[in-house]
Amino acid sequence: MARSTETKHLLDEFPSGVHARPEGGPDSDVVLALWTYDVRPVEPVFPFTVDPFYPEIVFRGLAGMIPGLSTYFGRMPKPVVDGGYYTKTRENRPLIGPLPVKGAYLMGAFSGYGIMASCAAGELLAAHLTGSPLPSYAPAFALERYQDPEYQKLLEKWGDTGQL
Repeated sequence: MARSTETKHLLDEFPSGVHARPEGGPDSDVVLALWTYDVRPVEPVFPFTVDPFYPEIVFRGLAGMIPGLSTYFGRMPKPVVDGGYYTKTRENRPLIGPLPVKGAYLMGAFSGYGIMASCAAGELLAAHLTGSPLPSYAPAFALERYQDPEYQKLLEKWGDTGQL
């Protein structure tokens, strides 16, 4: 592996973040397993490519948390790989609030944590839509934050991509 440019990166330390959860109803035997180990920004292309090593990398990463999975090394179940791009802002903070076009609103750029944040994000968007009082943190998710010179300075000092 070390001699091949295609596989050399597999010997490097991987970032944290591997996770899994049951998928489907009570009788389902499907597990959704994810790991955003490559967080480099890229321009979207279609059709997108999937790392051929992705299923095994994720499975081996999960085995670090669930050691019993290691019994499947060398005889993994056939995975179904489905995916796309994680859309995110530079600092990996979602966009929630009004757009410059009157009556248009935005809630997106959740970068893979949308399931975890969707209830709170929906509540914040509903407050915008209904004219209800906004919480003190609302500006942190507004599109207008990028027009704020102080926020621009903060972004220049932001060292990490914020990937969860």
